Amino acid sequence: MSTTKEEGGASGTSWTRRLFSCSGSKTSCQASSPSSGRQATTESPAEAPCSPETTSSSVTESAEFESWGTSSPKSPLDVNFGRRRKGTYEHGKERSLSLRSEDDDVQWLKAESNKTLAMLELAAHGTIDLTLDVPEIRDEPEFTCERFLRGFQYNRAKSLKNLEGYLLWRSNTSKVEEADIKESLRARKVFLLQDRDRRGGPVCVILARNHDRFRTTVEETVKLLTYSLDRTIGTMDPSLGATQATVLLDLDGLGWRSLDVEALKHIMLFFQNYFPERVSTAVFWKAPRVFGTIWALVRPFLSEATRSKILFASTTQELGTVVEEANLPGMFGGATGNNTMVAIDSSAIDEKDLLGGWRSVVAGEE
Repeated sequence: MSTTKEEGGASGTSWTRRLFSCSGSKTSCQASSPSSGRQATTESPAEAPCSPETTSSSVTESAEFESWGTSSPKSPLDVNFGRRRKGTYEHGKERSLSLRSEDDDVQWLKAESNKTLAMLELAAHGTIDLTLDVPEIRDEPEFTCERFLRGFQYNRAKSLKNLEGYLLWRSNTSKVEEADIKESLRARKVFLLQDRDRRGGPVCVILARNHDRFRTTVEETVKLLTYSLDRTIGTMDPSLGATQATVLLDLDGLGWRSLDVEALKHIMLFFQNYFPERVSTAVFWKAPRVFGTIWALVRPFLSEATRSKILFASTTQELGTVVEEANLPGMFGGATGNNTMVAIDSSAIDEKDLLGGWRSVVAGEE
């Protein structure tokens, strides 16, 4: 089988406390800071000045965001998570795309995301700790905005919608603890290679055969994905240019209990909607013929940019285009031992963990 690739494509906390409000009787935005107690009339760098036709009162807008925040998406499949502020995208229509620079888009998205965070904090009455929930917006605002813009081909509306969906999801989701995903961790589904891919990024291995759709809920699958991706990203070294990972989905030995359309859809949409430009290549290793049916159902949900990162491989040579063969474990035909695969929770593993985790769990209970 030949290698095939899918075609397609602050200081402090002042800014988090800033409350953007618009008066229906005025034509400018006001930003108030609790630290200074002053109000300054300024034009937003991201939008044209507010007007009675395009804005509502501050009370109405705050109420809208409060309602919006309580309907936060629980997963990347929840696309109808709320309404946007009227006129948010109009600024992007005022200028030709050819006249906009990448920095223009980044600064626009950064300003809009800051507004969203300020409104979220207002709607939550100070109960949201944005420093813990979305530290990347505070620590790496430009880089985060660049990721979402690249991931959605510099479409401002799509980039902002998905970034806001990510902010809402993070602010309304508790940190995943190992106790929340005991079943999945026992089944040994996700591993990290000790070595890196050809780009210098981490390699996350998912053993599909260790997944049992009858024993694992979609909710736990979402939590496992969150836990695994956060740990994988935590191993990246941006100073060395490593900001993306390789995901190796091992489909070898896939059984009917492991054929889970919803799990696959969540995995792919997680990468696309919540973690754009965090995965350089997603390798489908030794996909059986029956997998084609599942892939046909999931593929239409993905953008061309996401599909272009999919690589179907069935030989070590094909897989070697992404990860050097010398860095691949023996189970993939590489030169290193399987013990170079580390469980995502860093616990010890043995050979049976790589052969069928759910089978060993079931056998241990009988």
